[in-house]
Amino acid sequence: MNESPLAGKTAVVTGAGRGIGKSIALTFARTGADLAICARSKLEIAETGSAVELLGRRCHASSVDLANPEQVEAFCHAVLREFGGVDILVNNAGAYIERGAFADSDPELWWRTVEVNLRGPYLLTRKLIEAIRPGGKIINLTSGKGFSAGADSTAYHVSKAALNMMTEGLANELWPRQIDVNSLVPGPTATLTNAGPSQKCSPEAILAAGRDALPKGLPAWERVKHPDEVADLALQLASYPVGGPTGQIFSLARRPL
Repeated sequence: MNESPLAGKTAVVTGAGRGIGKSIALTFARTGADLAICARSKLEIAETGSAVELLGRRCHASSVDLANPEQVEAFCHAVLREFGGVDILVNNAGAYIERGAFADSDPELWWRTVEVNLRGPYLLTRKLIEAIRPGGKIINLTSGKGFSAGADSTAYHVSKAALNMMTEGLANELWPRQIDVNSLVPGPTATLTNAGPSQKCSPEAILAAGRDALPKGLPAWERVKHPDEVADLALQLASYPVGGPTGQIFSLARRPL
């Protein structure tokens, strides 16, 4: 078994300051990749950057608000200046800001959710697309909520549904360049609790809560996953040889989407 399947590769991972994005960045570094990472929190992204470098890999870490086109462009320029090209792009960063009913929603928060979850990946991918090398991979982190209407949080549902469609469109466009584009649906993951994103817990603490940590309404056979499990699936997608799957949805959810 090749323990360094990403050796010689450069990977870009957004939202890498914590949770799933951090796990993906560290997993990629352990398996040979150099990293360019970003997140809004300066402290968290710096900590991830230091952890990547301790693994012996090069790392460019920046504080970036994906809803800000100027910051996205500056980050992309810095990535290309330092690494020259990109082999793997993981659009992981996301926001779950407006959670209320549509009629009562805050228009600014509703649209900011879409900007982070959809416009951010669009801008980043658009800026880097010509620099993605043949055999490259684009992995978009989406959600089961992108496949069901739900009753609230329409901005999140809309943004993730659109991101799934962006995956399919890009897959159709980029296969002649041998670039694969797939969606990854983590399912319930030990990054947030039912109390909301303001209550921070370690993945281990959330997992220890067992079924109490599951969002309401999920079937009994569903379970909360550790972020490292999502990172393992991302590594599998990033490691496929040329001619692997593209335009597909890979999910860790234990239920139909």
